[in-house]
Amino acid sequence: MRHGRLVVLATVGALLTGCGGERATGTDHAAADALRTARQKVTAAGSARVDATMRTGGTLSSRSTGTLSWSRGVEGTVTVRVTGGELAASTRRLGGDPSQTRFLPDAYYTRMTDTFAAGQDGRHWIRHPYDTAGDLTPAEALKTLGAADDVHRVGRATVRGTSTTHYRGTAGKQRLEVWLDARHFLVQRAYREGEFTVTVHYSDYGAPAAAERPPAHDTVDFADVAAGG
Repeated sequence: MRHGRLVVLATVGALLTGCGGERATGTDHAAADALRTARQKVTAAGSARVDATMRTGGTLSSRSTGTLSWSRGVEGTVTVRVTGGELAASTRRLGGDPSQTRFLPDAYYTRMTDTFAAGQDGRHWIRHPYDTAGDLTPAEALKTLGAADDVHRVGRATVRGTSTTHYRGTAGKQRLEVWLDARHFLVQRAYREGEFTVTVHYSDYGAPAAAERPPAHDTVDFADVAAGG
């Protein structure tokens, strides 16, 4: 159960924290310029609706939908649904299905079930600080890919009915990909490291996003949960 619990908790923030790693000077200047323009676009927009899918091989898969902003730190609320995998049943038992994750500038908070709370002095919310080495916004993800030494234009592709240009590169052990529309807005990004893959689709840029901080008396830190086994 401990292994399953940690997989569940460590992946709920994947739509933000998956990118990161070694950076190098980009060699495809046209691709780097396009990604730089996209970065300026998403920074100015400040928020968007997100639809993210996550898969860890055959262990667990999920889909997260909601609205996130990044103008003054990450903020927003998403609904997470388990879609399959070996740990699907235990994830539903601990985290519920669907469950809610709230993103705030200092950390993200995941709502767990009464079953989980029974072992945590009645506390339902897990506070999970961000990995500061990760790219917490789409703008930072675009910066990472733009700086990859092998960044390049793959070609044209249609993503959910939108005509896009597809770019790809690597950072450390991760393969990074983005799809930009004709206005250089980020339509989709994806990354893969081993069996762990995440794809995030963006739409409705500028949509309002908000999240309420869970009560302190109903919150437990991720580190304490992990240490408790």
